Order: sequence, then C-alpha cells, then structure tokens
Amino acid sequence: MRETSPLLGSSSSCRRAARNRRWGVWIAAGLACVGSASILLLFLMSTAGMLPRSGPAEPPASVGRFIHITDLHIDPSYREGSTTYSQCHRQPPHGATADDDGHRRTGVFGIPRVKCDSPPALINATRDHLRLEWGDKTDFVLWTGDSGRHDGDAEMPRTFDEIIEQNRIAANAMRHAFPAHVPIVPNIGNNDVSPHNELPAPGHKRARRTFAQLARAWKDLVPSDQLKTFYYGGYFAKDVMLASRSEKATLGRRGLTALSLNTMYWYRANAKVGGCKANDSPGLAQIAWIRYQIRRARERGHDLILIGHVSPDAENYRPTCYRGYARTVTQLVPPPSLMGADPAANYSAQQQQLPAIHAQLFGHSNVDVWSFIGQDISALAEEDLNNNINTNSGGDARRRLWWEREVDEETGRFGKLIRQVWSADATPSANQSTAVDEDSGLLANDNDDGRILGETLWENMVDDVSGNDVLAPNKALPSDYVDKLIKEFERVLMLKSRHPRLGVTTISPSIIPKFVPSFRVFSYARSPIKGKWWRQQQNQQQELSLSQMLLPSGTLLDYDVYWANIAQHNKQVESGSGVAKSEFFQRLYRFSSEYGLLDLSPDSYLKWARKLVESKKLRKRFRSLAYLEPAY
Repeated sequence: MRETSPLLGSSSSCRRAARNRRWGVWIAAGLACVGSASILLLFLMSTAGMLPRSGPAEPPASVGRFIHITDLHIDPSYREGSTTYSQCHRQPPHGATADDDGHRRTGVFGIPRVKCDSPPALINATRDHLRLEWGDKTDFVLWTGDSGRHDGDAEMPRTFDEIIEQNRIAANAMRHAFPAHVPIVPNIGNNDVSPHNELPAPGHKRARRTFAQLARAWKDLVPSDQLKTFYYGGYFAKDVMLASRSEKATLGRRGLTALSLNTMYWYRANAKVGGCKANDSPGLAQIAWIRYQIRRARERGHDLILIGHVSPDAENYRPTCYRGYARTVTQLVPPPSLMGADPAANYSAQQQQLPAIHAQLFGHSNVDVWSFIGQDISALAEEDLNNNINTNSGGDARRRLWWEREVDEETGRFGKLIRQVWSADATPSANQSTAVDEDSGLLANDNDDGRILGETLWENMVDDVSGNDVLAPNKALPSDYVDKLIKEFERVLMLKSRHPRLGVTTISPSIIPKFVPSFRVFSYARSPIKGKWWRQQQNQQQELSLSQMLLPSGTLLDYDVYWANIAQHNKQVESGSGVAKSEFFQRLYRFSSEYGLLDLSPDSYLKWARKLVESKKLRKRFRSLAYLEPAY
C-alpha cells in the first residue's frame, strides 16, 4: 500500500480524540495534533526546498509516478581506458598518453559528450539506482528502445544475435530494478534491428525473425494477448493502470493503456518501406491500428499514452506517414452512434466519453525537449479538419478517409487485420482465410479496397518520397536543433486560432552519455484532482480560473529530470572512495519550477511557447536544458 499524505485526516483525528474525556486520551490527542502539525511543517519546508531530500518524497495517493527511460545502447565490448576514436573499444598504442592522439581516455562509467556507447558498469549502476530509489515508488515504466549498441566500429561490426542479447540484458536489468507488479513497456529502436535503420515490411523473413527474437529477449513484457499483433508489425498495446467499475463510478478514474509504436515503419531512413499512401503500406496499417486502439479505449473507459523511438516531425517521418499520424492523434473519434444513424447528434455532449491521449513520449535524439504535432496546416489538410465534425443539417457527420471507414466498420483490408490479427479475442469465420503472403506480409485473400465512391483518397495526398530514397532535411529551417524548435513554436502560435487541434510530443534524454546519462520521472493524476489542490502541493500560485480547473484522471502533471555526473563518479572510483548506489543519479530540475506551469497539457505548453519566443533569456535557458548543460 502507498502511504497517504500526512495532511489527510489529521483534523478529524484531533476532533475524535477531543470528544473523549479521559485525561490519557486528551494527552494522546494533543500529541497527535502536534505530530500532525510537525509533519505538515516538514512537508511544506521540503516542498519549498528548505530541507535536503535523501530520496524522492512519496506523493499523495491520487498522484502517481512513472519513469520514461530511453536509449541504453549497451556495449559489452566497452573497455575502460580505451580511446574515444576507437568507439571506446581499444587501448591506445603501447606507451601513448592522452596527449599523443588528442582524445580523452574512457572511465569506468563512460565519458560524456563523445560517440561511445554505455559501458556495462553504467547499466548496472542505473539498474541498482532505480531499484533502490524508484522500484517501489513507480506505477509503470516506459522504455523507448535502442538498447543495442551503435554499429560505428568497422573493426567490430555488430551482429543480429548481439543486438538480441543486448536487448535481453536490458530487459533483465528492468526486471531487476522494478517489482514484478510494475508494468514495463518496451519499444523497438532503429538500433534494435539489423542492419540499423532497416526493417522490411510485415511478413518478410527478416521482419518476422526480428519481432520473434525481440519478443523472446523481452520475455513476458509483451502481453500474451498482443503477441499476434507484435509478431505482425512490431507494435502492441499494454494496460499500465486499471480502474474497477466502482473506481470509475465514485472516483472518476479511468484506465490507462500504453501503445508501443514501431516508428521504423514511418522513419525516412528506413529504405525498406515507402510512405503511407498505399493501401498495402505497413506505415498506414499501423496508423489504422492506432485508430482501432482509440476505439477500443473508448469502449473500455481507458485513456492512452503513445510511446515510440523516433519522434514524429516532418523531418523524421515520411510526409504521408507524418500527416496520417498527426491526423489520427489530433482528432477525436466519435462514438459509433454518431457515425451513421444520427448525423445531427450532439457530438460535443459525448466528448467526455472519448479517450484522451495524455502523452506522446519518444527518444532517439538524446536531447531534453518537447514540440507540437498538428501545427502544419498544409500537411494536415485544413479543409478536412474543418469539415471533420460538421453539425450543419444535411451534412455528413464526418468526412472519413477510406481506411478510417474500413477501421470503423471493420471492412476491407483493415477489417480483416482487425479480425485476424489485432483483435485478441476475435476468431475468423470459417470462410475467411488467414493465409499470409510472406513476400509482402499482407493478407493474401484481400482483393478489394472497400472504398466508397466519392471518398477522399489517401493516395492523393502526395508523398514526395520517390521509391526508397531518403529525403534531405528541410534546409529552410536552422540546422541547430533548438533553433528549429523555436521556429516551429513561432509557427504554432501564428496558426493557433486557425487550428486548435494540437498535440505535444516530448523527447527524453538518454542513458547513453551522448550528453550525460539521464531519465525522466513523470507525475500524473491517478484520479481527477483540482488544479488548486495540485498547485498547493507544488507550493505555487495560480490564477483563480485555472486553479479551480478539474484535471482528469491520467493528466500528466509534472516531470523531474535526473542525471548522473559520470565524470565525477569516474574520479571517485579512481580515488577508491566509490559511489553510493542511491546517489548515482541526482535531480537536475523540475519542469513546473522551471516553467511555472500547472500541468503538461497542450494549453500549458502553448503558454510557455509564447513566453519562450518573446524572451531571449528564456530561449537561452531552454537551450541549456535541452542539451543538459546545467549538469556542468
């Protein structure tokens, strides 16, 4: 059981004790009140930063925590004292010193800001720290891929079996760090496939082997009722928080499901697949699967968290894949009753029944940033979004694309995928073949596209990817990552009134010391809470209109970034003093304290984005945090 807040029930305990007229009970009651007041004082002092914290404080029962960890890049071949230009694999020539070749020598825990992967000592220290400090304080763990080392050493090329073994090591480390009841959600990164950045379409021999071996390396981390989906496309759904019927009725609590996405099927650098405009596209199939999972979440009373490795933006994803993903995650899916029988039904009255996507969390870039999705009007086809929910009499309730109709009505190719692969409890009828064409990875008996005359054709959204060519970045944007984001924020603010549907994607810093080893700890609402109460817990002031807001179950409230000073830790090991496992990572900053926001909703991010583009000082701070520079 989790401890409740010391504030809860203290006054009622005093009143009950005071009603008893026995002197001994009077004394006990007085002591209880004094103790409660002391606890309250200590809590407020700790929140204000007046007392040191030996570890993470336990949040109130209505607030939970989860961890986002990414890009472990385990390298068992790492050698302490090796040269950085050898990918930290080989010692310098006999008799050479650090100044002879101009490269730093590596320490036991790695070396920051170089192109070397994570040594086993860093992975073990991370595992032990998580177990001691967070193992019993975490509701679930999101692990967004790239556990395999980079293939940058020509003298030591990596193999497929090596990648699978490194994923097995990472999975075992996660199991060791967290109790068995804590859900851990793994994910495929671009360095978890061989060759890196290459993953063929579902059904291809190499794709089947990759998915099967990763599932084996992760063991029971992929739910058994999702194995068929994972073996097909490398993506799956996993419940990370359940809510009973009574909790839903009395507390307003909703379940929470994580969707682990296979971003390799949208990634520009993957030359083995094309865009998402054709009906046999594996990327489009995954977008259709997200829509199907949104429908399932509504039926089950669940909300969603989306996780993946490569973050969605117009540079990382193929154009039609980015458009399809953005369209799907930034538009609401109405209940079935609004899709056909009653076009004039009041859609807004049903919104509270619809699932929310509370977070979209990614890795890959090693930086600590966030961005918006849905801001590009030209990419999202503004006329479709404006007509998406049409309440005019005589108009269609929705303008759906052909593949959206197939998902909603379970017809055509995607209807077959739902029945034969994606539905855990669905059994194909006797006259439906489940044969798979191993060359294409698609259902072999699908001969029609199920399209209705006059519908918008997804293929007409031109994908400027020619064949398997990899596109160059948009040269109109600054080359610097943070400058590019700030330019995007400016575009979002200009388009806000025209396009209210915006999502937020966040990229967490990595364990690999590309900058410094880091991870995030998120706070979220297990049950609906008042914004005023949450702001009081954070010891911050908020205007009345926002402080009275009710934050729904599943809302992301805040996050902390933790970092490991491996340069200092290396020196401690060299001097013989050692490093305490519980102190290996320290908190670098808290998001709400840095940015003064109530929660992590798109509205809060928009407020901060406006401040950011208007303030040179804040832009400098944002850049510093993005590259984890305050750690030095």
